[in-house]
Amino acid sequence: MTRNYLSGSIKKGLAIIECVGNSPKPLKASQVSKITNLDRATSFRILTYLTSLGYIFKDNSSNLYSLGHKIFEFGDKSDFLKSLTTLCIDHIKNLSQITHHITYLAVLEGPHIVYCDKVDPSGENAPRAFRMRMDAHSCALGKAILAFKTRDELKEIYKSYSLHKHTKNTITSLDKLIIDLNRVKKNGYSVNEAETFDYVYGIGAPIVDSQNRAIASIAISGTKGSINIKTIKGLSYEVTKTAKLISAKMIEK
Repeated sequence: MTRNYLSGSIKKGLAIIECVGNSPKPLKASQVSKITNLDRATSFRILTYLTSLGYIFKDNSSNLYSLGHKIFEFGDKSDFLKSLTTLCIDHIKNLSQITHHITYLAVLEGPHIVYCDKVDPSGENAPRAFRMRMDAHSCALGKAILAFKTRDELKEIYKSYSLHKHTKNTITSLDKLIIDLNRVKKNGYSVNEAETFDYVYGIGAPIVDSQNRAIASIAISGTKGSINIKTIKGLSYEVTKTAKLISAKMIEK
């Protein structure tokens, strides 16, 4: 009896993971229930459990579900991330060549960003298993996406997660972060001034969908010698131009 119950639960859990992973976009709980032919109560209960384990991620601001970081650790199983990486790779390779900086692509997962791809000026990109996570509030990739969140959404994201101090430059107050994010939204690009690692700087920009929601971001990184007050205007122009090109392609799909 117990063995059959566990077997059934595992099958349902795997069905939900496959359902979310095969979807080209995040899903509502009701959509997961319909696709998997599970009743809503069972579907929601399993989604909640898988979310607590990190296999499923829930965006509390939209109540949409996507694959969590635990899945990313096993490799790229998400059609959305596959299509996103495919759509972006040539653009971020070109950006890396033009700026002579390492270029990144990432998505937001709660208070973290998850790296989807990385390209250095030599043209080499990271293997598909490249799924490192980093605090969103202290990097250009994260701030580029967080800038599109409302104050209430930001409060929800950080209600149970502190703004960890990585360096002396890290913003550790939500109010100060919101001020910084307002500046990001106004300028169209984000800046990381050695806020995660000492001496590592970055410039990021959002990739937006047809509803002007930031669904991902790109960024370049370097030292203060290469990213500074003298170079930021030209570099931010190239980063934002590339992000807009990708966004336009995303909207066309």
